[in-house]
Formats: sequence, C-alpha cells, structure tokens
Amino acid sequence: MADDLIMPKVAWYKRKLVWVVLLVVLAGAGGGAAWWLKPAADSSQANGVEDSQALYVSMSRPFIFSVPAGMRERLVQVEVQLMVRGAAHEATAKRHLPLLESTLLAVFSRQGADNYLSAEGKLVVRQDAQSELNQVLAEELGERLIEQVLFTGIVMQ
Repeated sequence: MADDLIMPKVAWYKRKLVWVVLLVVLAGAGGGAAWWLKPAADSSQANGVEDSQALYVSMSRPFIFSVPAGMRERLVQVEVQLMVRGAAHEATAKRHLPLLESTLLAVFSRQGADNYLSAEGKLVVRQDAQSELNQVLAEELGERLIEQVLFTGIVMQ
C-alpha cells in the first residue's frame, strides 16, 4: 500500500521534469534558429557598421583596342572586373558603368604593347586604371569606390 502512494508522486515529478526539459530545449532551439536565420545586413545596419564585403562588378563586354608595338599596331582584348566594398558601392558602380567603361578604354588604349606582355606592365596598367577610375568617380560622386581593377583575360594579336 505504501508503494501505491509513492508511485503516483514519482510519476508526477517525472512528467513535470519532462515538460520543463522539453520547454527549455524548444526555447533554445527557437532562439538559435532565429539567430542563425537573421539576415547579416540587418545586424550590420543595426550596429551602424558599413557592409565591407568584397563584390565584383563585371564590364558588359571585353575591351578591344589597338596599341602601338614598334612599327606596327597590335590588337588587344582585355576582360576586366572591378572590386568594390559593399552592396551600396556595387550598385553605384553598376549605375555608372558607361562612365567606368569609357575611362577604362581611354586608359587601356593609350598604353604600349609592352605593358600587356609583362607582369610588371600589367600591374602598372591596373594601377593607372584604378587611379583614373577613382578620380572620375570622385569628381562625379565625391567618393572613391574602386578598390582593385582585375584582369580576367588578356589576348594580344
């Protein structure tokens, strides 16, 4: 008879313990899921931190131009991508793509063929292009957007 009185009390404590553990696990899972699924942009904007993710802006088509090479001219094709930081700078660069392409074509076509043959020459062209792009953007927008000019393909004939 004493056993009958103890068993119902033990079962009641077990059920209460199971419910408490289940409630804690569900609350933890819900909080973890909310934290995991929260968009990164919301947290960076809420903290006042600027988005600094590297993004790449592709030009609409490769640049094809001729450059002097001694006594003759050579035809060059260059494919370019521009590295910017943050979605806002990416959108701004895409909005001003015709200006950027025109500036790049001017920089590329005034170079000599030797600049496209050596690694050092390509570096000089990339740096000139970045400098001119940022200068044009600073005049137009008041800020410099382009972090790097990247050659993704060069062909010379």
